[in-house]
Amino acid sequence: MKRKVQRISSYITDQLQMIDGVVAITLHESAESDINDPYFFLSLDVYYHGALPDAGRRQSLFEDAGGFETSSYSTKDRFFIEKLPVRIEYKHIQRVEHLLQNVDENLWAFRETGTYMFYRLAKGAVLYEDGDWLNQIRTQLSQLPHNFWEALREAYFYSAEHYLVDLKSAVLQKDDLFYLISLSGFIKSICSFLFALNHRFEPSGRQLFQQTLALDTLPENFRGRFHSILREDPEYPPERKQEIAELMTRSMINLM
Repeated sequence: MKRKVQRISSYITDQLQMIDGVVAITLHESAESDINDPYFFLSLDVYYHGALPDAGRRQSLFEDAGGFETSSYSTKDRFFIEKLPVRIEYKHIQRVEHLLQNVDENLWAFRETGTYMFYRLAKGAVLYEDGDWLNQIRTQLSQLPHNFWEALREAYFYSAEHYLVDLKSAVLQKDDLFYLISLSGFIKSICSFLFALNHRFEPSGRQLFQQTLALDTLPENFRGRFHSILREDPEYPPERKQEIAELMTRSMINLM
């Protein structure tokens, strides 16, 4: 991590510790990129209990920040410090504990959004920790039962099948927008299926391509088909990509 990134991360962490109830602060891997990389930004997760201060109080912690914005529908703040983009997401530990204590009952929470929340919990670099809460949660994440992954795998497979049907309809109808929506949904479901198959949490979309291809278990001929279905080339019109999607779906069946 570059000195500037480390210095600013430490400053942000010191400020966030002033919030009552903070038990852990982690830094996402996007901070490891070069600061000139388009994918670079400082992304921090703040795990807390109790009541979170309002946006005005949170903004007052960073008086030297520019372009401060906060989400009206979720507890997320965005701003710039020394021209570096910063994103902070506040997560109540009760929600995390509820998901883990009732993992079978909460599968719906992962079918739409994937397991990225758990990925951040397990992989984030620890900047601050008060007590053993985060370590205990990470231990639980490493011990998720086989039936959790099996249920996710099945859900993502059926999701891929659903999007494949939509993809076929869009190709026949020559509906460009619905084609793109269906194709992207199909690809995301395929990736989610493979991460569940390998008992791995899903990374952010920025890392999805590389980490998918690096998985230990992949269907036969997957890499070539994956590259082809993503390729923007006149040789791969919608009809051809539909055929590739059908082949990918069949290859998934062998791994069910």
